[in-house]
Amino acid sequence: MTYLEKIERKGKTYYYITKNFRVIGKKWKKIRKYVGDMPPSKEQTKKAVREIEEEAIKKGFMKPVSKHSYLADDEAEKLQDLKEVFNKWYGKLSSVGKKKYENDFVVRFTYNSNAIEGNRLSLRETSMILTENIIPAGATPNDYNEAINSKDCYEFMKEYGGEFNQKFLLKIHELLTKNTNCKIIGSYRNHDVRISGSDWVPPSHEKVKEAMRKVLQWYYSAKKKMHTVELGAILHNKLVRIHPFADGNGRTSRVVMNWILMKSKFPMFYVELRDKIKYYEAIEEGDKGNDEAIVHYIAKVLMEQHTFKSQKEIK
Repeated sequence: MTYLEKIERKGKTYYYITKNFRVIGKKWKKIRKYVGDMPPSKEQTKKAVREIEEEAIKKGFMKPVSKHSYLADDEAEKLQDLKEVFNKWYGKLSSVGKKKYENDFVVRFTYNSNAIEGNRLSLRETSMILTENIIPAGATPNDYNEAINSKDCYEFMKEYGGEFNQKFLLKIHELLTKNTNCKIIGSYRNHDVRISGSDWVPPSHEKVKEAMRKVLQWYYSAKKKMHTVELGAILHNKLVRIHPFADGNGRTSRVVMNWILMKSKFPMFYVELRDKIKYYEAIEEGDKGNDEAIVHYIAKVLMEQHTFKSQKEIK
């Protein structure tokens, strides 16, 4: 809180611009700037506030103001560097190298995204299906088709040149869930749902279409001012919160998030099965109104998965 403080000393009046900062729990620190013996002008006040905030940042009482909605400026700079290094590295790959890189990504994305939702195929079995056309012994039709569907969906989104809209979203869901245990494919759910292990209750099925209309409205407004990572991460959370489909909500949301990254030439990523708890915790923070958590989580995972210091060209 910033305010004008007037202090009397030995018959004289001194004016200060003062701001309080919460540091730990209930502890506060005060920083004040002297502005003279007369009430300050607007320009004097603005200058004092800037100086106070600069001092507060140096002392660690507040974070630097960022031009982004959720990302700090240094995070955004690192992501931009990552984007440039990735595209430079990818651009140098041979056509065979690019194909190998994409195949490896699709296998790892498919395995982890499906495993998070209960698919029982191992990473090796997923690779056998997607790269060797071999059906592993004991693989169920549902597990097998979920793997095949993921690759089909990747090929579709790679070629898709349009915008995010309802038709695109329903097509992604259809591709991911066809020939599986999902009962309603490529359409919104017609019944209410609960999310296993979560306190969050998605809207009733009667409200899904209106909720999705608002998401689309938000998207077209947000894409003009948000960083790509912020846009993708928060859209992911909005979709998961609504849970518009009978099944496949998480998989669909993760594909859409990656499509947004790809569209802006950022590398895509996958949430590892072993990181499932941290991923769910970031989603649950969004349920509480804190979408900042998923943004920082996705930014962190992106930077961890795409460190090219020791990366060698795939030949």
